[in-house]
Amino acid sequence: MQTEAELRQHFEIERKLAAKLREAPDKVERRRLYGEVYRQRSELIPHHPLVQQAVDPEARSHAVEPQAKLLRSFIDRGSRFCEVGAGDGAVARAIAPLVDTAVALDVTDALALPDDQAVGFEFRVFDGFDFGLPPDSVDLVYSNDVVEHLHPEDMLDHARGVHQVLRPGGLYVCVTPNRLSGPHDVSRHFAEDPQGFHLREYSVTELATALRESGFSRVKVFLSVGGRRLTPLLPAAVRPIEAALEALPRQLRRKLARSLAAVKVAAVK
Repeated sequence: MQTEAELRQHFEIERKLAAKLREAPDKVERRRLYGEVYRQRSELIPHHPLVQQAVDPEARSHAVEPQAKLLRSFIDRGSRFCEVGAGDGAVARAIAPLVDTAVALDVTDALALPDDQAVGFEFRVFDGFDFGLPPDSVDLVYSNDVVEHLHPEDMLDHARGVHQVLRPGGLYVCVTPNRLSGPHDVSRHFAEDPQGFHLREYSVTELATALRESGFSRVKVFLSVGGRRLTPLLPAAVRPIEAALEALPRQLRRKLARSLAAVKVAAVK
């Protein structure tokens, strides 16, 4: 756990690095910057929870187990799996023995696990948008705490990239913290709005809208807690609930909206 001084240092460094992305003149420059700033984060914030997790097998296992448990309900032995924004790639590595192939993609390999051909696991560095995979070649794309790290102008490009590599009927399971209970990055300790690497947080309604705009035929939701899936895929009809929460005072809204963490989004190509 980070000390108060470490949290403050984390916040100040991340805010400066995130400003480079926010202030970049165009998408071309941001594509170059994503890998650079996230590598710098790992180097400049050695006490960052993800950096610590990458060198602590017990902590890594604790983080991966519920994600792998959840994903098992969406795969079979013939599935082709891709994890986007994979960090160290540990989730894809855990899934690899259960599927045909498992590819982990991230903008930097600063935390990456080594490839393991014996179980079909591969880690690749990409620019965040060009997946380097054939069209219609993946059954399940998964991202966890990723889309909130994208510049708002890059969200549709990301989602279109996911859509392109998925086979017809393939699924994008997208897990992201809900804006209504945020901010969820290190800013939550110091500010009312995200100022670190969460460049835009989304409500379920906002995320579903972006996914539809990027070409997905249907956007569903499901409930899960601790990796245990509680419902089948359901219509993403949470707009009235989120609109009611949006109208509440900030502190009350954030408290009541915490229950939305159980809501996950799945988009069907």
